[in-house]
Amino acid sequence: MSGNSFVIAPLSPQEKISVAIDGLHASRTTVIAKSTASDHLSMIIIHVHEHGLSRNDLSKAIDILTRPSSLRKSQALQLLKLLYPREKVDDDVVIRIVGCLGVGQGKADQLVQVNLLRWLVLIQPFLKSQKILSKVYHILFMHLSYESTRQWIAHLLFLATKRHDIRPWRIQYLLEMQNKYRESQHLTGLLLLYKEYFPEIVIDRFAKLRGALFKYPDPQFLTIIHEVHARANSLSGEVPSFSRDGLSNLKRRKLNIPEMITLDVSEKSVTVEELSTLASFAKNIDRVSLPAQVGSVLRDDGMVKRILVNRPSQRAWARLNTWIASSLREELDDAEENGNRGEGLLGELLARSYDLCLYTKELLISVEDFLCIYLPRWDGVRHRSTVFRLLLLLPVRRWEIIDRDITSPLTAIFQKDTENWSFRYDYLVFLEDLLRSYSVRCGKVTSYGRDREVDGLSHAEVIKTMSSLFAHWESMFKKVSYSDHGATEIQGASLYMYNVVEIGSKF
Repeated sequence: MSGNSFVIAPLSPQEKISVAIDGLHASRTTVIAKSTASDHLSMIIIHVHEHGLSRNDLSKAIDILTRPSSLRKSQALQLLKLLYPREKVDDDVVIRIVGCLGVGQGKADQLVQVNLLRWLVLIQPFLKSQKILSKVYHILFMHLSYESTRQWIAHLLFLATKRHDIRPWRIQYLLEMQNKYRESQHLTGLLLLYKEYFPEIVIDRFAKLRGALFKYPDPQFLTIIHEVHARANSLSGEVPSFSRDGLSNLKRRKLNIPEMITLDVSEKSVTVEELSTLASFAKNIDRVSLPAQVGSVLRDDGMVKRILVNRPSQRAWARLNTWIASSLREELDDAEENGNRGEGLLGELLARSYDLCLYTKELLISVEDFLCIYLPRWDGVRHRSTVFRLLLLLPVRRWEIIDRDITSPLTAIFQKDTENWSFRYDYLVFLEDLLRSYSVRCGKVTSYGRDREVDGLSHAEVIKTMSSLFAHWESMFKKVSYSDHGATEIQGASLYMYNVVEIGSKF
């Protein structure tokens, strides 16, 4: 080797990626052969899963995809699958993607648009600024009319929506769109999100959503991104910029009880927020205005409950029952979909509903209807204490109704797991407490004469219910074997049970 020769250092993997991206970027101004484009893509495939794309390379790749080029559609879609950013994604990338949406000259191919929007959903946790989605919210919203991109537009809007984004005209537009495209689950899902912020503005009932609608679409992509970032940061000696829990914020699930805010208050009105003592409540009971969203009673310290009980309004109770029924059903669907993660919210809502029912001394019709749906699906373990406490507030019903809606599904649990003495004991105690409660109610009525009704039932119907309920308790009691753990406690409770029945028989 002569003294004038030079040794050319081999290109690093990052440099090879950059050379390949530059080669593809040339397709914007010149026609490149299909084989040449394939060679460039192959080079990117070899290295990108380990090293990702630099900020500059990603920008050029987005330029290729969002503007006219000679790159074939299949190759453009292949490039889209290789966009693993090594750094946080600039706002400019989002703006260019949003700018290429729609139809007309200079717009990206429709299939490319769909996949670009999906990619935006994938990299949303890694945006340099989350505010950029809010800045393009209006543009995204107006593209909901395009069926081909609606799924990912709705997903991005779901991720970006804040309270200030929800405008009356947007609600109306979504309702009209949903009415036009009734099978669109994504429009329904977006409306449900709007409803979480304003429960009484959006319609109350929706078709049941199928599966996890707005879940992260590609967990493997997320894993690769984290590996790319970890490698890049370890080589540079920097602290990793991204947490592995980037996925946790993609679905915001918390018990969304409305804030206690009163609107449209006249000069003579008094808001709940202004009442601080029982004296002020008694003084202003005729002038106090209910909160705009009556569901806020579940976070109330007592004032709204007092208004509902002491100044009853059929319309207010109807609004409250509608809100509770809808919320309980949504939390049940979420619990069935997400398992333990969703059960906590359902339990909290049931507990808050119990506090309200206990205050009013009545089981709300919305809660009673929900329990009839829930019990056949219940495992007998979760929220057991709350469920039984709610059922103790059950009005006296005809035995046929109680048996169909309450005791039959609970008996199925009782008989299914013969080793679960804990549920068996709690169920027998529940039956005893329910009979005791019914006896007390019936005992109060006897002083007014036997023609007096109990919860709308005649004397004969009440007697039939109580005798059938006791017979059911007795049959359940006999099924408990003496070898069961806890059988002594169960049998000891029977002595008190016969006293309860004796009291009830006097009715």
